[in-house]
Amino acid sequence: MSDEASARRLIAIDGVDGSGKSMLADRLLGALAESGTPAVVLRVDDFRRPIAWGQDARTEADVYYEDYYDLPLLDRAARAFLDGQPAFEIPVFDSRSERHQGRRAIPFGDGTLALVEGVFAQRVALVRERAAIVYIETSREEARRRILARDTARGRTAADVTHRIEERYFPAQDRYAREHDPLDHVDALIVHERVGAPELARADPRRLGGPLLAALRRVVGSFAP
Repeated sequence: MSDEASARRLIAIDGVDGSGKSMLADRLLGALAESGTPAVVLRVDDFRRPIAWGQDARTEADVYYEDYYDLPLLDRAARAFLDGQPAFEIPVFDSRSERHQGRRAIPFGDGTLALVEGVFAQRVALVRERAAIVYIETSREEARRRILARDTARGRTAADVTHRIEERYFPAQDRYAREHDPLDHVDALIVHERVGAPELARADPRRLGGPLLAALRRVVGSFAP
C-alpha cells in the first residue's frame, strides 16, 4: 500500500431515513474541500439491487433489509478507496425501470476521506472495522413527517409512502438496531429533531481528527433554523 493510500480514511454518516444524512454529507464535502481536505462520497443509495417484491414468504421489511442494497459491493468500493485505487465501477440502477442500466465509475481522485453515507451504514464490514461513525438522531415521528414531505414531492402518493414507512423503513431500522446497536458505536452524535437546527451533542476528537471535527462543527453551525 502506498503512503497516499495509507493516509486515506473512512467516515460513516448513519441514521434513519429522513434524518438528514445526504444533506450533511454534501455540506461536509464542501467544508472539507474548503479546508484543503479532499473527500469523496460513497452513498448507500447508489448501491441498489433490482427487487422482485412478493416472490417468497419474507416480509417486505426483511426483503428491504436483506436485498435492497448491495452492501458487499459497497464494502468492495470502500476497500478499493483505502487500497489507493483511482476509481471504482458500479452498475447504475434506474428507478423507473427498477433495473440496472449500464455502469459508471466513482472517481476517488486525490480524496483522503471517503464519506460512506446512508441507512444501515454500519452493516458494511469495512465501516465496522475502520470507519469513524457520525450518527444523526431523529425521532420516528419527525422522520415520518420528513419522508412523507420528501417522497410525495417526488410524485409518490401519501398512501404509497406511508406503506413504505410502515412495512419497510421503520421495521428494517428496528432490525438494524437489534442486530448492530448503531448508537453504541458512534464517534459523533448529531441531534436533528428540528429541521435546519441540528446540534452536535458529542464528538470524539481522537477518532475524528482535527480537520474533520472542525469541518463538522462548521457545517452543523451553518444550518439556518
